Amino acid sequence: MAKELFQMSYLIIVADITLFLFIFFNSTLNSARKSAFLIAEAIASTMILCNIVNYSLAGTGKYIWAVKLFTAISYSVSGPVIIPFIFLSGVISKRVRVVIQVAASLNIVLSFLSIFNSCVFVVDEYGNTSLRPLSPIPFIFSAMYLAVLFASSVIKFRLGLRTESAFIMFLSFDITIAVILNTFYHYKFLISGMAVLSSIFYYMFFAMQMLTRDALTNALNRHSFYKDIQDMKKKQMYVISMDLNGLKQINDNLGHSEGDKAILAVADSTFALLPSTCKFYRIGGDEFALLYPGADESSVKDLTDNIKHNVSEKKYSVAVGYSEYRKGMDFDEVLKTADEHMYNDKACMKSCENVSDIHKPYTTES
Repeated sequence: MAKELFQMSYLIIVADITLFLFIFFNSTLNSARKSAFLIAEAIASTMILCNIVNYSLAGTGKYIWAVKLFTAISYSVSGPVIIPFIFLSGVISKRVRVVIQVAASLNIVLSFLSIFNSCVFVVDEYGNTSLRPLSPIPFIFSAMYLAVLFASSVIKFRLGLRTESAFIMFLSFDITIAVILNTFYHYKFLISGMAVLSSIFYYMFFAMQMLTRDALTNALNRHSFYKDIQDMKKKQMYVISMDLNGLKQINDNLGHSEGDKAILAVADSTFALLPSTCKFYRIGGDEFALLYPGADESSVKDLTDNIKHNVSEKKYSVAVGYSEYRKGMDFDEVLKTADEHMYNDKACMKSCENVSDIHKPYTTES
């Protein structure tokens, strides 16, 4: 038994400890993401410990109290292991997060009550565990967590974050398979192993995103912009240049945190309207660009008008210009033309209404 237990758990334990060290000493993760990853690691470690104890004591008739205790802990955390990934997605509303936390708390209460009244599980005199009438409840909660994780994938897709959307969807599928195999076929260490692997894969995904995306807005960064240009030069596309109006004034009067809110308003407004083939970049402090292959001018005009409208509803404004690129053209000249159109748009907007009036709700005078 010891040899079999070692074979099943050794790689998972090593992977879990290694990832914990990476996360703990990683200074590039923000505090919220680091906390979520550490919680996921703590849950996975707890599940591994529960599996080891229960596997070692099952059928021996020894330490029945320990089997009950660790079974209760296992039922408490096996579903909520999904929750950190839901929070890491960053797109689930506060109300849904509260519902998830309440469900997780109720699951813990039921699991530990089962030690005394066997409502969820029962442990016989030999240390073997079987399910009881309320056993579906933890599985229903787990299904709810998976549904929310899947929903976050759909939201990411609609926001134009298709790589992360596909990753989360694949993660949801893999966790579902692990839960099914563990529940109905009694595969050992499968959910805990999947929890560790999911944490590793998600951590790697975020590490990759740090190289290609802007940390504040999650738009693609300047490096990605020039890389994608080289890959897309054989395609017809529109180059769209955008610039947030009045950022210096906001930073000077209200502070850089309010300036960050303004930049995020532009990013969120753009992501909400982004077509599937369009790529969105933050290439400077208040400068953004879009590459829209295969588009016609009518589609580009509709997109830019809608972005400007969305941004204005958040009490900010952007200047926009665009130009068409075709194979063989000088891309730098096309980008320069788009910038010129954007600056013309900015000058026109300034002549119609002073930028400080546009941001009046956010000035210190108001």
